[in-house]
Amino acid sequence: MSRPRRYLNFLNGWEQVNTAAEANAAEVPHLEPMRLKLQGMLEQARTASAQQGALTASKQEASKTLRKLIRKGQKLVDLMRTGAVEHYGPDSEKLVEFGVQPFRGRSKKAATKPPEKPAPQTPEAPTSTPTPEMTK
Repeated sequence: MSRPRRYLNFLNGWEQVNTAAEANAAEVPHLEPMRLKLQGMLEQARTASAQQGALTASKQEASKTLRKLIRKGQKLVDLMRTGAVEHYGPDSEKLVEFGVQPFRGRSKKAATKPPEKPAPQTPEAPTSTPTPEMTK
């Protein structure tokens, strides 16, 4: 929403300059042709701004309608796909035409040998460090 405000800032500035030039037309007669041109541009800009607002509202309404249609259409497609699975069966290749992947069974994993356990190492005899009790 920052763009319309920025446009309005420009248009308000133009309006201010146009009003000042019109009020002081006797003192700055050489600005009159430019003032008339600015006044025409100001009217065109205000019309374009109003049109832009109307088109934005129209675009929002069209987007809302499109989202609603997509939701309804997706529900219908889901229902039709479910009906195709029911009719042809879950493993029929005919389901591909409906965009459904048929059930082709689970792929068997290749029999892998469990990793061999390393030979258990014998624990080394703990090195005893003298403790205060041993020194007595």
